[in-house]
Amino acid sequence: MRRAVSLGELKQIIRKMDGRGYGSYKRLLSIAINYGTAELYFTKVQGDPHAPPSIAEVVLPYSTHGLPEELLRSDYSAPLTDFIARELYKATKGIRRKCGSGYSCYIGIPKPGPWILKRSCVEISGKSLILRFYVGLPARGRRVFGPQATTLLIEDIPKVIERIVGVRTRLRELRNHIRNYVDQEYLRKWLYDNGYVGFVGNGSVLPRESSISEKPMKNAVPFKSPKAFEVVVRLPSGRVVKGMGISEGLTVVTGGGYHGKTTLLESLQEGIYNHVAGDGREYVASRKYTVTVKAEDGRIVTHVDISSLVRGLPSGEDTSNFTSLDASGSTSMGASISEVIEAGAEVILIDEDTSATNLLYKDDIMSKLVSDDPIRTLDKQVKDLIKKTGVSVVAVMSASSSFLGVADKVIRMRKYLPEEITNIVKRGGGDGAGAAEYEPPKERVFNGVSGIRKVKSSGYKIVAEYVDGEKFELDLSYYPRVVEKGQVKFIASIIKRVSRVRKPMRIRELIDFINGLVSKRSFSAFTDPVPPDLTVVDGFDVVWVLNRFYRAVFTQV
Repeated sequence: MRRAVSLGELKQIIRKMDGRGYGSYKRLLSIAINYGTAELYFTKVQGDPHAPPSIAEVVLPYSTHGLPEELLRSDYSAPLTDFIARELYKATKGIRRKCGSGYSCYIGIPKPGPWILKRSCVEISGKSLILRFYVGLPARGRRVFGPQATTLLIEDIPKVIERIVGVRTRLRELRNHIRNYVDQEYLRKWLYDNGYVGFVGNGSVLPRESSISEKPMKNAVPFKSPKAFEVVVRLPSGRVVKGMGISEGLTVVTGGGYHGKTTLLESLQEGIYNHVAGDGREYVASRKYTVTVKAEDGRIVTHVDISSLVRGLPSGEDTSNFTSLDASGSTSMGASISEVIEAGAEVILIDEDTSATNLLYKDDIMSKLVSDDPIRTLDKQVKDLIKKTGVSVVAVMSASSSFLGVADKVIRMRKYLPEEITNIVKRGGGDGAGAAEYEPPKERVFNGVSGIRKVKSSGYKIVAEYVDGEKFELDLSYYPRVVEKGQVKFIASIIKRVSRVRKPMRIRELIDFINGLVSKRSFSAFTDPVPPDLTVVDGFDVVWVLNRFYRAVFTQV
């Protein structure tokens, strides 16, 4: 139970700590600082000025923040907290400074990207707002730096609170942010209701400024749908948007190099998230479980049924229950296809450039030369895969025509603009001769992670340590559904929780279990205290990581 203290009492407490060992700051854990309009307490106090900063939580009651009650409804929580998170980042950045050793006087949160997502730095609790941010408690050497601590806690933090309270004077901006989010949510729902898997609005700016920037490219060619694919959607805001609708089934995107094929595919992957105004991709939407599948040479595979795509290995290994600590390009991609189907993927995105092409297709000459090839190419099975699993496929292909003859729709990118060429392709022949049946993978059960001692994140990497001293790292920077480091850190927290499951769970049960906990208890379901740098993820993405995790225990049903 924390004792509430006034700012005057806080000054006395800091005065007594001044010059003492840094551990004296631990006393702050037992108090709640009353700012009159808000209350702050520390959920974690760093033990050393060079250690990760302390964690502060500020409770803003309804009487202080004064936001209209209708904006506090649960279906607005993501855009509302996202808007406030951006204000919190600006507020803390504006007063951040260096005032001593280590992290002294640091105050802040990670910069939010252009995605409208729930982040742990701002949450709604009843009618109150909870703000979380890092605070580097000031030190001179390894001793309490009292005067700077007084400035930080008594002068600087009230400025942060004042900035957030000021949001109530900018309701027009806030409502527009929420309206933008609601429109995008409606657009995604529209896809399901009308048999589409993706939508790209006319006028969208798809290219990014650079490979390390999420800003839209200046002077980029705005997207314009071919008339044959153009659909019209009336959004809840009253805005009417036109754009290209991508239907269920198999869509092939082709065209020359540097004409925008991959950019279009990447934008569809980004379409699982809503974007802030000005991003250029506000009206790009994809179904929730859209996922890019790639070749991942060297990845771990654990008891996955890849027999429809790879069978009859020279080693005699049973590919209906395939395990490897060092999978090849083709077996890794085959495993990824089986895994995402098992997890409930709705749309699979494939880019020829990042694929094991020998898994995608083989020409007639090579088919004759390597007649004993264990790989059963995807082009022969893709239509049956779609029929039996309900998954749609969008594939970028320009080196082979093998997918064209069975495609439902064909798009050619030319100078960054799409052209509809389905009829041209069909007239050119190609009827999918030699089609093969696809056999959906066997289901698996997750039984935890064996011998795990510690899981943490480092940037975009998940780092695991095991009781026998072994270490394992998994880089998520190449997983396009993960867009912020906070998602990686949250995945690490979730893996800590599920690594010792009480009972084995089928894959979709595990996804539902994770999503259920996130829905009910948010970030606190998986970590205590809650740090300010977590970003929400779906259980689907946690399973993606577990599928590649060292010593993750899976068994087939």
